Amino acid sequence: MSFLLNKELKTIKQREHDYLAQKHQVDVSFDETKTKARHIMGNPETLAAIFTAGAFKGAKTDSPKSKRNQAVTSLIRTAVISFIQ
Repeated sequence: MSFLLNKELKTIKQREHDYLAQKHQVDVSFDETKTKARHIMGNPETLAAIFTAGAFKGAKTDSPKSKRNQAVTSLIRTAVISFIQ
């Protein structure tokens, strides 16, 4: 009887170890993804592309001044956030 119990306890410990290892791997991957996203958003090319897309969209709408202001606000917000982080 104790042999079966010991075997089950060993299985539980192994599964717990596997779970913690997998959880650690997910945390590491998540941190790497966040870092890469920050680096992408911090590139001047990316900021220029965001601004250009917003300015083009703003120029093609019925109310270009409000859309242009929205594009500039978006660019400034992105730049400030990437600078802070």
